[in-house]
Amino acid sequence: MSVDHFFRGPSSSPTPSLHMVRWHPPSPGFVKLNFDGSLINLSAAGGFIIRDWTGKLVKAEASYYGDTSILVAEARALRDGLRATIQAGFKKIAIEGDNKILIQALK
Repeated sequence: MSVDHFFRGPSSSPTPSLHMVRWHPPSPGFVKLNFDGSLINLSAAGGFIIRDWTGKLVKAEASYYGDTSILVAEARALRDGLRATIQAGFKKIAIEGDNKILIQALK
């Protein structure tokens, strides 16, 4: 199972290009934790979604983090997602996010 999304990527041209983003399930027996943070006008928020290898929703959550940085919002979303995944009893976890600093730190 996959979920396809289209979004307008950054572009300096007058007609931005469309990019396809596809969600890929984790290996059988694993769950996938996707997380992301957001920052608009110094107001930060973040969230996560946990799905099993069939694409079934396990849990999703979003939180407001107040006046903080994007890195803190991303890190808190990851922490909240990991906490929820572990509390749900999962040990085989694939993690996916778009913050290079956090992904490198995890590796």
